[in-house]
Amino acid sequence: VKVIFDKDGVSIRIIDSGTGISEINQNKLFQPFFTTKPVGSGTGLGLSISKGIAENHSGTLRYLCDEPNTCFELFLPLHILKK
Repeated sequence: VKVIFDKDGVSIRIIDSGTGISEINQNKLFQPFFTTKPVGSGTGLGLSISKGIAENHSGTLRYLCDEPNTCFELFLPLHILKK
């Protein structure tokens, strides 16, 4: 986990040891019910719901494909943090 503060807000990066997500799957990551897991092992709702929560708080959730390992970034603007 890496936390970055700047004048606009805070970014929280979740990084694992994976080598990233294929380009074909990157375009589907945040679609409801998309999963690469076998049938019965996942609903494919986690990233979709998480992105919706971030956006409801004026933030963003995105996949950073330019990182060497699999990395997602949650950004929350400063005005949300001051409430």
